[in-house]
Amino acid sequence: MESQDAKLERALDLMRRLPPQSMGSNLKKVIDLCPELLEELLSAVDQPLSVMRDDMKKRDFIICDYNRDGDSFRSPWSNIYYPYISDGYMPPIQLQTIENELNEAMRIKKSCDGEVKCN
Repeated sequence: MESQDAKLERALDLMRRLPPQSMGSNLKKVIDLCPELLEELLSAVDQPLSVMRDDMKKRDFIICDYNRDGDSFRSPWSNIYYPYISDGYMPPIQLQTIENELNEAMRIKKSCDGEVKCN
């Protein structure tokens, strides 16, 4: 029987050979074949950024490893996981405050892009 490390190396080698424009769907297929490699593959394979909708706040947010807990993603706008989980990790209030301030700064920067002057 093949070791876990050998399986992971083969899976990563396969991912390197597949077309990058199909990275997300190919990664899902490899995980379906080797579900025991889920965590290792998700942390080792760079995926294009994806967006999910926060239904409560009606705002989109980027999904990535930093806001993932299992198969769910935490919205920075409402702190709710999509798909919903009740026991997901919640960052400390100080970190949430910094996150909100940075998101507001990015919103302001986005509204200023292309303008000569922004207040």
